Amino acid sequence: MVLLTLCCGLFLAPRRTVTAVAAVCVGFYLVFALFKMLVTVAGRGHRTLLGTVLPSSRRLPHYGVLLPVHHEANMLRRLVARVGGLHYPRELLHIYLLIEQDDEETLAAAAEIGLRVHGDGRPARGPLSHVVVVVIPPGGPRTKPNAMNVAFPLVVADGCRYVTIYDAEDRPDPDQLLLAVATFRLARRDVVCLQAELVFWNDDTNWVSALYWVGYKVHFRHFLPGLARLGLPVPLGGTSNHFKVSTLLEVALPGGLVWDPHNLTEDADLGARLAAAGYRVDLLASVTLEEAPVSSRVVDKQQRRWKGGYLQTALVHSRRPVRGAARMGPHRWLAFLLMTFGTPLTFLLNPLFLALAAAWFGSGWEPIGDLFPAPVYYTATALLVIGNFGIMLELVQTTLAEAPRTRGRFGLLKYMFMSQVMWLWMSFSTYVAVFELLTGKRGWHKTPHGHAETDDDLEPGLLLPAQVPQQRQAAAFHLATPGAP
Repeated sequence: MVLLTLCCGLFLAPRRTVTAVAAVCVGFYLVFALFKMLVTVAGRGHRTLLGTVLPSSRRLPHYGVLLPVHHEANMLRRLVARVGGLHYPRELLHIYLLIEQDDEETLAAAAEIGLRVHGDGRPARGPLSHVVVVVIPPGGPRTKPNAMNVAFPLVVADGCRYVTIYDAEDRPDPDQLLLAVATFRLARRDVVCLQAELVFWNDDTNWVSALYWVGYKVHFRHFLPGLARLGLPVPLGGTSNHFKVSTLLEVALPGGLVWDPHNLTEDADLGARLAAAGYRVDLLASVTLEEAPVSSRVVDKQQRRWKGGYLQTALVHSRRPVRGAARMGPHRWLAFLLMTFGTPLTFLLNPLFLALAAAWFGSGWEPIGDLFPAPVYYTATALLVIGNFGIMLELVQTTLAEAPRTRGRFGLLKYMFMSQVMWLWMSFSTYVAVFELLTGKRGWHKTPHGHAETDDDLEPGLLLPAQVPQQRQAAAFHLATPGAP
């Protein structure tokens, strides 16, 4: 209907139609900017429920950890070692390593470590008895959510009350599971998911990793806390989110699928379903270190997946707008659409309006001025100047706020002025994502990991066949290899 109206308008009154479209776009920019500002300001007043693990006499529940990997044999030993360093009783911890059936290299790496495969009949023995390989059979889409759906029945069968997800390059805080259990016990009953903060450890590699690092800082320190404080739907990250298993069963899709196996951002889709069911997401005062992209090619693939997935999620949850608004609540539903529809739309419009601004201020070409009546012109100019200045100020302030607590963040300031280049590159990726969505050629653009991995963050006993320290409550284990003493 919108396209038909637009075509008729362009045929009957082209100038007025273009002016109306420009006014609508500027109005959208204004609403989106005010929404982001409101949420960000609210995020500064958010307080996490618990900052440290408190001693308790209550018994800990069974906890599941899903580790989906694909063609990441180079990361496997470090991943198992880092997750093995989690401070949680081994008899209550269930770690599921998810590997596709035809991923022979990763399966061979798991066998070399000595991991058992689910269903092979081998008894659970040794320091890796709580880690099991789940082989994902062929037939379904080769995606991360499909692999997690295959393993989720094992999580339920093992009696896990909570479950979390880690990616191949993740370095979670050792106490993260203990803190999640304690926070769930203190939280309101409708809080069914806790999102830990994701931080990039390779922030100073180049301008790409620096901008990703500060973007994540703003997102996890200001924007997500604001959404949680206001009770709005939270677009979950794909990792380090901790769920109540019973709630995941409740909001599952037909067929018992917890995650949509065809969705490129299955985490955002699940967050929307939790909000529609009346549940809330809060933040966990714990950090998981990740590896930031370091090349524009990787950024392009990642942004295609994210922006395409946001559009896909928005389209799915706006199929029945009246029903969706009634279930989620009108204000929460509109906020959700602003995030999922609005974020890709801004990246689609940015290059067009920047080109118009450059042409107008550079040449003063009258036809451009005629498209923007005075109210629209001054609103657009204010958004261009004040909006971009505000975003730049936030990036600089965030970088400076981290500098006293961490190493050399002052050196990252120069990269903040490359942000407009990054946003334009993301706009290109968004256009490609829309094309892939329209033509049905969308795919899971996987992010490669391990380009600069080191073993510096691992204790010797976690990585090498060595004696295991016994002082910790949840003892670290060494990876036994065939023939090792």
